[in-house]
Amino acid sequence: TGSDLGSIAISVKHTKSEKMVWCRMLVGLAWVVGAMAAATKPNIVYIMTDDQDVELGGLTPMTKTRALLGEQGAVGEAFYIATPICCPSRTETLSGRLYHNVLTDDLSGCMHVNSTGYIFEHSSALFPALQSAGYLTGGFGKIINGQKNVFLPRKGPSITRGWDWLSVPVDEGDYFGPGHFNKRPNGTTWVEQLGAPGEVVDTWYQTAQIGNRSLRFIQHAVTLGQPFVAYLGPHAPHYSADSPPWARELFADLKAPRTPAYNTSIGQINKTMHVAQNPPMDANMADWVDQHFRDRWRAIVGVDDMIGLVHAELEALGVLDNTFMFFSSDHGYKLGEWRIGCSKEHPYESDVHIPFFARGPGISPGTMLSALGSNIDIAPTFIDIAGLPPNPEHDGKSLLPMLLSKDGSDERQAIEADWRTSQIIEYLSVGTYYNDHAQIWVSGPAVNVGTPVVYGAGPRVVNGSRLNSSECAATEGRTAGSVGQGQCHFVDSTKSNNWIALRVRNATHNYVYAESFGPSGQFKCLPGDFCQKELYNYGPITSDYPNYPVMTDERWCLNNSHWMASTAVKAALHAELQAAYCNTRRLDIDRMGCTSTA
Repeated sequence: TGSDLGSIAISVKHTKSEKMVWCRMLVGLAWVVGAMAAATKPNIVYIMTDDQDVELGGLTPMTKTRALLGEQGAVGEAFYIATPICCPSRTETLSGRLYHNVLTDDLSGCMHVNSTGYIFEHSSALFPALQSAGYLTGGFGKIINGQKNVFLPRKGPSITRGWDWLSVPVDEGDYFGPGHFNKRPNGTTWVEQLGAPGEVVDTWYQTAQIGNRSLRFIQHAVTLGQPFVAYLGPHAPHYSADSPPWARELFADLKAPRTPAYNTSIGQINKTMHVAQNPPMDANMADWVDQHFRDRWRAIVGVDDMIGLVHAELEALGVLDNTFMFFSSDHGYKLGEWRIGCSKEHPYESDVHIPFFARGPGISPGTMLSALGSNIDIAPTFIDIAGLPPNPEHDGKSLLPMLLSKDGSDERQAIEADWRTSQIIEYLSVGTYYNDHAQIWVSGPAVNVGTPVVYGAGPRVVNGSRLNSSECAATEGRTAGSVGQGQCHFVDSTKSNNWIALRVRNATHNYVYAESFGPSGQFKCLPGDFCQKELYNYGPITSDYPNYPVMTDERWCLNNSHWMASTAVKAALHAELQAAYCNTRRLDIDRMGCTSTA
């Protein structure tokens, strides 16, 4: 297998509601010796899920995570991502940089960003810095989209700089994929095949594999007496949101929340073009959304179990008290809100607000962070934990001083007084597609044991009419009679889903302001573009924890109030947004007219 860690034993853990197969390494008494030696620098474990929401109750199934990390550590109530889609968000997180500072000049790359450059090669890259600080670095699960092209390129060597130990699925989107790319500290790499292509074996379930493989790495690091950082990236609950084998029967009667924005026409006329034309959801689409919701919660249970067992292993090895554990997601999600079937990619709260938990040495149980945090703060925080000076290439700030301060203390108040009160959030469309893009409609269970579940596309029928995607684009151009009258549920649009937004949250204001424009790659409206400006006032700030979700009607982005604002207010909103971009721009290309207004 290429493994140098000895034999693997398989044990089965049972609870009343779930069963899970986990591999456990037998390393022996060296654990105790290593635990004492590893106490020099704090260890770091970072879990980042994929597409996990806050507003739709995505944290509700995570009883272990909320108890072990949230209640025993800190909760970030106002944590936001800088871009609500996978590849850019992950690149931002692992480089500490905003979206416009990781874009490629020609908008090529992974969803327009230079993901491999900023995750592995650039001076802002997090893991090479931690490696240079003496950490044993390990990666498990989904690090970035298209991992096969990164780790098994057709030409040239694997791109792995900064990562000592890798054990990641070759196809990060396959919940039962047999192929895993491996790397060890001596530079050896190999591809491990668990079985024949097309097979499905319960113990291959990706989240369980991620947990098992991370445990071997942690045990090895503790044996060496070396501080470690372990990144765990489950694909869950991203579609197809395959259920863990031990959770397939859970939540059988649940339906997706019927939020104030679910299947609503309220304010639809003042949304951007592709959203404005979306037709009402029919019963078929509602059933599909409910099925997806149940699958997502089941997949989240698998992540919760994984986190619980990693926590237990850290405790058993004697290193829990010297280990920081962080949990977040790469972005949020929607399920039927604004008549958009499923996905992210919009500046609305469901898409950009993400969970954040942290526990570790010096963090008091029950700590609450109300300041506006961001995924770009993760890298500076880990750099701070490692004892390194701040990286001037980072756009984020270390959360560590805030995490270590007491709620309501003078120290906390001083930190918050110097903290951001607004967050720039950006997105350029990655393609025009519709709600039938997601292969999550389960047409039936596996035909035979060991064969895949058969998935089909989402609903292709709208109000009894067969969906013809070739006709969809023509419905996007809005007239008074076409609002809500389209034949297609747009999820993304190259014509009208390119936007830049500012999320403002302070003592007097709580809103999001967004400007959308055409496909030029410029953050401004050009002649012929489908453009829209949206302003949603969210009202008084309310605590979202521990009773997720807590969402006032205002935060469901129903009523765009921009059209009612005065000329002076509109000008001020645009100026503030433009300043947020221009004051943080690092790359040569100016996409918002900074030089013309300097």
